[in-house]
Amino acid sequence: MYSGWGCVMSNMSKKRISYFLLLILCGVCINMVLGAIVDGLGIPLYLDSVGTMFIAVIGGACPGMFVGFVTNLIGGLSDSTTFYYGTINVLIAMIAGVAADRGYYSKWNKVVRIVPFYLLLSIPCSFLTYILYRCQVAENMATPIVMKLHSAGLPVLLAQILGDLCIELPDKLISLTAAFFLVKLVPLKVRHELNKVSQKNMVIRNRTENKSSLRTQVAIVLLCAGIAIVFVAFSISYKTYMEARVANLSDGEYDLHALQVETLLYSGKMLSAVLGLLLCIVMFAMMIANRMLVTPLLKMEKEMKRFAYDTDSGRNKSVAKIEALNIHTGNEIEDLYKALMKTTKEIDEYIDMVNIQSKTISDLHANIITTLADIVESRDETTGNHVRRTAEYVEILARKLCEQGNYTDTLTDEYINILKIAAPLHDIGKVKVPDAILNKQGKLTKDEYEAIKKHAAEGGAMLDNAEQTMGTTEYLQMAKHIAMYHHEWWNGSDRGYPERLFGEQIPLSARIMAVADVLDALLSKRPYKEAYSLDEAFEIMQDESGTHFDPLIIKAMVNSKARIAEVLKKDKNGTGYMVN
Repeated sequence: MYSGWGCVMSNMSKKRISYFLLLILCGVCINMVLGAIVDGLGIPLYLDSVGTMFIAVIGGACPGMFVGFVTNLIGGLSDSTTFYYGTINVLIAMIAGVAADRGYYSKWNKVVRIVPFYLLLSIPCSFLTYILYRCQVAENMATPIVMKLHSAGLPVLLAQILGDLCIELPDKLISLTAAFFLVKLVPLKVRHELNKVSQKNMVIRNRTENKSSLRTQVAIVLLCAGIAIVFVAFSISYKTYMEARVANLSDGEYDLHALQVETLLYSGKMLSAVLGLLLCIVMFAMMIANRMLVTPLLKMEKEMKRFAYDTDSGRNKSVAKIEALNIHTGNEIEDLYKALMKTTKEIDEYIDMVNIQSKTISDLHANIITTLADIVESRDETTGNHVRRTAEYVEILARKLCEQGNYTDTLTDEYINILKIAAPLHDIGKVKVPDAILNKQGKLTKDEYEAIKKHAAEGGAMLDNAEQTMGTTEYLQMAKHIAMYHHEWWNGSDRGYPERLFGEQIPLSARIMAVADVLDALLSKRPYKEAYSLDEAFEIMQDESGTHFDPLIIKAMVNSKARIAEVLKKDKNGTGYMVN
C-alpha cells in the first residue's frame, strides 16, 4: 500500500530535501574554508566546526551533525586520522542544536556559557588522539604544548588533555563567536523557514500527565538499537582484527597482551569512525519519526483535547481546525487522521441532529406544561392569563437580578430557562381545591381560606410523586420548590405557608415566583377588587420589601418596570404568550 522510503522522501517534500542538502553543503564549505585559512596562515587553531555550529543553530542538530561528519570524512581523504574525529564534530553539532533550542544563541553573553561543554568534550577527544597515536605524543596543533608538559614529567595522556584544552579554549570561543554572528546575519524569516527542515522547535510540549512522550520513547528505542549496533561492530572488529593478526604470526612469536592492546586501539578507531555516522543516522531517523509519527499525533491530540462540543460555532471551528492540519504522511498515520476527520464530522452532525430533536422535545414539553397549567388555571374563573404573565415576569426578574450582580452563581441561562418553563405549575395544587371554594364570589371563611392554603403543599406533593415516578430532574425539582414555597414570607412570618421558612431558606426560584405571583394578582381585576395601577402595585410591593419579599428581587422588579409594562400592554391587546 505504501512505498516505504519513497513515501518518506515524498513527505519531506523536494523543497525541504533541497534545504537539507544545501545546509550541509554550506556548513561543510564554511568548515573547509576556515580550516584552510588558519592552516595556511599557520595559526594554532582549528576553526573547522564554525559551520557545524552555525547549521545546527539555524537548521537543527540533524543537518549540523551531518555537516560535522562530512567535514571530517572529506578531511580524512588527505589525513586519515581526521576521519576518526567525525564523532567529536557530530557531538559539537548536538551541543549547538540543544543550546539553540534553549535560547543560548539569543545573546553573546549566553553563547559563552556553552564553552565549558566543549572543553569537557575535548577530554574524550584527547583520549581518541592518545589511541590514534598509539599512546605517543600526537602531531597536531597542541604538540608544542604537550611536549613541554611531557618533558616536565607529566604522563603523555595528561599532557595531551592539558595541551588540547589550551588550544580548545580560544578555538571554541572564536568558533562560537563566529557562529553567533553568522546566525545574526541570517534574516528571521529565512531562519524560520530553515527551522522547518528538521521541524526544529515544532514539537508540541503539553504533557500534563506523568508519562514519557512518544518522541522520547522513539528516541530511546533508536538509541538502544544504535548502542547495540556499536557493540556488535566493536566486537566484530576486535575479533576479526585479532584473528587476522594471529594468523600472520607464528606460535610463540607474539606478546598476547601487546596484541590485545593493539587490537583494542584498532577497534577504538573503528568505533569512533562508526559512532559518528551512527549518531547521524539515529538523529535523521528521529527527525523522520518526529515528522511522520510524533508531530501528526500530537497535533491531532491537541485539537481533540480542545474540541468544543458545547456550541454549534465551537464545534464548527474545531472541525475546521482539524481539517486545517492537512496531515499527509503516506502511511497509517494519514489513514488515522482521515478516520478521525470522518468520525469528528459524523459526531458533529449527530450532535446537531440530537440538538434539533432535543429542542423539538423541549418545545413540546413546554407547551404541554403550559397547556396543563391552563387547564388547572381554567378552574379558577378569575385568573385569566395569569400563568403566562407570571412566566414572563419570572424571566424578567431573573435576568434583571443577573444584571444587578445578584445570585449570579445560581442564575445561569439554563436555570432561567427552566425557571420560566416551571413557573406555570406554581398553582398546580389547586386541582385539589373544590370548585365551590376556588370560584366563590364572596369573602372566604376561615376554613375555606385554610383549604385554599393547602394548595401549596398539595402541589409540592404532586410534583414529588412525579419525581419519584419519572426520576429526579432539575426541572421537576425547581417546579416542586416553586409550587410548595412561593407563599412563604422572607421574614419567616406566620402568614407564610406551608413551612414558614425565612430568608434564603426559601429556594430562589420560589422567592422570584412569589414576587411575580403577587404582582400579577395586584395588577389583575378580581370579583372582590379592581386592578391596581402599575404605580400602585409597585408601591404596595415595595412596602413589603424585606418582610414578604426578598429586597433584591423587589429592587430587580423596580428596575424592570418598563419591561413589565410591555407585558401588561401585550395582554391588554390580547396577544398570547407561549413559553419558549
